[in-house]
Amino acid sequence: MVSARLQGRLGGVLAVWVSGVLRWRWLVIALFGALSLASFRYTAAHLGINTDTADMISPHLAWRQDFIDYRESFPSRYRVVLAVVDAPTAGQAERAAIALAERLAARSDAFQSVFYPGNEPFLQRNGLLYLEPDVLDALADRLAQVQPLLGRLQARFSAEQLIAVLDEALERADPAGREALAPLLTELTRTVADQDYEFDWRGLLASADLTPSSQVIIVEPRLQFDRVQPARRAMEVLRGEIAALPVSGAVVSLTGTVAMEHEELASVTAGAALAGLLALLMVSAVLYLALRSLALLAVTVTTLLVGLLGTAAFAAASIGHLNLISVAFAVLYIGLGVDFVIHWTLRFQELRGQGLAVKDALPATARGVGTSLVICAVTTAAGFYSFIPTPFEGVSELGLISGTGMFISLFVSVTLLPALLYVVAPVAPARLPVRWLGAELLTPLVSRPARVVAVALLLGLAALALLPGVRFDNNPLNLRDPDAESVRSFKALLAGMREPPLSLALLADPGHSAAAAEQAAALPSVRAVRTLADLVPSEQEAKLFTLEDVDVLLGPDFAELTPDPNASPAGLKAALARLADRLAALPGASAGERELAAALATPPPHDDGLYLNALARRLTAGLPYELTRLAAGLGAEPFTRQQLPAALADRWRAADGRELVEIYPADDITDNRAAASFLADVRSQLPRATGLPVVHHEAGATVVESFKLAFIYALVMIAALLWALLQNIRDALLVLAPIVLGALITAALTVLAGIAFNFANIIALPLLLGVGVDNGVHMVHRARTEPVAGGALATSTSRAVLFSGLTTLASFGNLGFSPHPGMASMGQLLGIGMALTLAATLVLLPALLRLKR
Repeated sequence: MVSARLQGRLGGVLAVWVSGVLRWRWLVIALFGALSLASFRYTAAHLGINTDTADMISPHLAWRQDFIDYRESFPSRYRVVLAVVDAPTAGQAERAAIALAERLAARSDAFQSVFYPGNEPFLQRNGLLYLEPDVLDALADRLAQVQPLLGRLQARFSAEQLIAVLDEALERADPAGREALAPLLTELTRTVADQDYEFDWRGLLASADLTPSSQVIIVEPRLQFDRVQPARRAMEVLRGEIAALPVSGAVVSLTGTVAMEHEELASVTAGAALAGLLALLMVSAVLYLALRSLALLAVTVTTLLVGLLGTAAFAAASIGHLNLISVAFAVLYIGLGVDFVIHWTLRFQELRGQGLAVKDALPATARGVGTSLVICAVTTAAGFYSFIPTPFEGVSELGLISGTGMFISLFVSVTLLPALLYVVAPVAPARLPVRWLGAELLTPLVSRPARVVAVALLLGLAALALLPGVRFDNNPLNLRDPDAESVRSFKALLAGMREPPLSLALLADPGHSAAAAEQAAALPSVRAVRTLADLVPSEQEAKLFTLEDVDVLLGPDFAELTPDPNASPAGLKAALARLADRLAALPGASAGERELAAALATPPPHDDGLYLNALARRLTAGLPYELTRLAAGLGAEPFTRQQLPAALADRWRAADGRELVEIYPADDITDNRAAASFLADVRSQLPRATGLPVVHHEAGATVVESFKLAFIYALVMIAALLWALLQNIRDALLVLAPIVLGALITAALTVLAGIAFNFANIIALPLLLGVGVDNGVHMVHRARTEPVAGGALATSTSRAVLFSGLTTLASFGNLGFSPHPGMASMGQLLGIGMALTLAATLVLLPALLRLKR
């Protein structure tokens, strides 16, 4: 295995080191206690968390620079919360949105900006000019039809008067007239029958689909990236203002990049904390099964925690923060660091069982297993360090922290662990079984090594054939909880909006924005293109003539309603009774008339007075707002681009004068293929187009390329290290064989199961290479330096490999139960890969050793 010279020197050095540790054991324990306390304090004071996902990929890439330019030029378009206000009617939704926008604008301590188009005075005055001419003509016709009703209500405004007017209209109407009253009857039926519904005056006066019933407020929160949840305070304030909203019947949901990342961060941090705790508990349980001693369990757990604190202190000193990926370092450390303590402790117990005294067994343990621990630390660290050169800085930082953590774990294991073992040895069992049940089961299998190797070769070739089917999902929506409010709301916006929030953006000089827009609009994958010029509506003169006609038709002061001083619940009740009688007497009643009669015949659910007052409010609440809104719109005046208010123009024009060209896809680009087609189409003409679709696509490509490089770097570095340390190329290949087979089968299983790699779980393959090498090193080292008659499976090393693998599996497997889908997928894939690698180490490697012998 290792050359006799290296084995002798390294083993001798470690044995001398351990002898010195035992001599000064209480000093060593005290020093590590002080270092642990200092590490804890330093970490608490200096280790922050950077939850800005944009910083996880190198800013030097061209596409990142374009996106950073866009993000800094239009900050109010990127890190935002979209407050989606839904209500049974468009008028209710708009009134609620205005009320909420005004409340949020007053909270400058939590929000940098609040933008809601419906609350902009300029758009309230000129909004009707943005309608198409045929839509505006239809609005004029509709208002002409309802003008008599408005006239009657203007002088005597009350629910009682509304019912009386309808009653009179039914009395005088011929069949055609009754048909014209159908919309009014429908609204009245729903208002009477549904106590949460408010009479839709906008649908009656204009058109039910003129304004969507979902309104979107764009909120730019103040973020604190030095905290685990940067948007926490802003989100709490936002939800508080929503709860205090005075408009009834409206439901507000929160989405957008900030809301989704906020919920994701809560999921990640909760998942990481839970996974770390469960990992420690499950690792402790497996360790107890392996060691059969509470005293030894306490020693190993203490050793793990001391090393973990040291690694956290290193992270604080070297980087100063954790990111959404490197936050998993604790789980990785526990899963990997346990390998050192379990191999050391089980070898110590084996030597104790052979009759060695404690003071002799511990140096002998260092001489026997210490060399393989050093090799494992070097090779596992090399696997982690292979992440560092990649442009994916999120995992690069994880590689630096976890790679260094392996050396910290080695140092603690050969220093603190022997001191603690010497102290607790009198209360620990002196003998543990060397063999384990699996050895009895697997020995007959590996006794036919040629067959085992042949099967392994066939499995490897089959896995290689499936590798072209491996796919990568670059849609971050699929890494988030599909039941989360922000994700559900975002998907609803994508499905329901004509111009959904996933679009491409291009910054163009003022003289080139129109040409760029024309280029984009001509592409088959583009639905629409918007620029600053679209804020100036066309055919203004003709539209103004139409509005003047409507103004004359409605008359002056049509929006000024005089409340009926005689209105009362009793009067409304009487009016409803008369209407019910009228409907009952109508010949050949229509379906709508019969439905209204049935609603009026249903007794109120509670006290008449309460019910009638609530009904009166729901019948009349929306009309004053709608008439005021209409009156403002009829006062529109022609305007040019230069007259646009800054609040609107600045959303399309950067501080340096460049203008935004926004490009909307024709297809649903949450589908990766549709997104790739859309991006290729647009960027073939406009290569500097950017936006979230570009970020998702290019980040996916960057991550895939990064991990290809990481896997190659890890394979080359580990192979080179193994050859240099083992001085035997055949032994190096023996160590690598089960790891490569496990990784190949893991990748093949993702194809068979239809599982895609993603931004989180792609870490599994290069990590398996760095992790899995440890078991192979221990098995080959034992077979070469201390062979036994029963083969590698009949040693404490194979038992240590089994329990080390189980502890690592327990540690990583806990991530699979995280509430965060991305972290869960990483845990599941790592668990599968570790199980396969462990099986290959315990079956294929002993067969190869026997075959080679």
